[in-house]
Amino acid sequence: MKFVKITYRIVALKLLSITGLVLMGVYASREKNAPINQKQKRIRQWWLKKVVKIVGLRLITKGEVPVESQSALWVANHVSWLDIPVIGSEGVAFLSKAEVRKWPVIGWLGEKGGTVFIQRGGVNASKFASERIADNIHAGDSVLVFPEATTTDGEDVKRFHARIFAPAIDHGLLVQPIAIRYLDQFGERHPHVEWGNESFFSNLTKILSVSDIHVEISFLPLLNASEFSERKQLAEYAYHQIRGHVTAQKKIKTDRLNQNVLNKSFK
Repeated sequence: MKFVKITYRIVALKLLSITGLVLMGVYASREKNAPINQKQKRIRQWWLKKVVKIVGLRLITKGEVPVESQSALWVANHVSWLDIPVIGSEGVAFLSKAEVRKWPVIGWLGEKGGTVFIQRGGVNASKFASERIADNIHAGDSVLVFPEATTTDGEDVKRFHARIFAPAIDHGLLVQPIAIRYLDQFGERHPHVEWGNESFFSNLTKILSVSDIHVEISFLPLLNASEFSERKQLAEYAYHQIRGHVTAQKKIKTDRLNQNVLNKSFK
């Protein structure tokens, strides 16, 4: 049964990829480095929503999703490769290393879908990256970044790298903090999602074999970078917002467990 489910979903994802290539080929601008148009944005969001549906994720959205006129730098904790289709299905572009642009299919789709490709290192690389992100946001396309710069098991949040907030401080952008959690049907951390040292295909196969992954994506209050004196201060504030939300349920469960132990000790 699991083999059939996995095979069906892999075939569906392949067909969806082909459909994405065709649609982007039809509606994307023929000019190199042309800004993404509204049709491309809708295709990108539709495509990512379909990925989420095929994989079998059940989304639970909390908080207020920013309207298009509130384009911002979206910052989120990073648990899995699934974060990209999950958060992207809400309508946002991504930040990626420049090498990805050369990848077959994915690189082309990413470019036509508005991905901001950044060359790491080199003279003025950080300044150029900051300007590219700001240009996209000013053009009305929010950009998602992961300030931890690595994935975690989803139980806690690692410290944020302040340099990722440079575009917001340098250009007075809005910042949208996002907390994401992957849960099973009982509200516990889902054991299949953590990426760890697995290969992408191994992790994908494991995820495609189940149907009980609930994804809680919480949009926390918008921040205005112009109200912060430096990027480190902004990074710390966003970090505590997101971490507080991610670890809140863990604390509640720990408190309940301690209370149960205490109650048993008096029986």
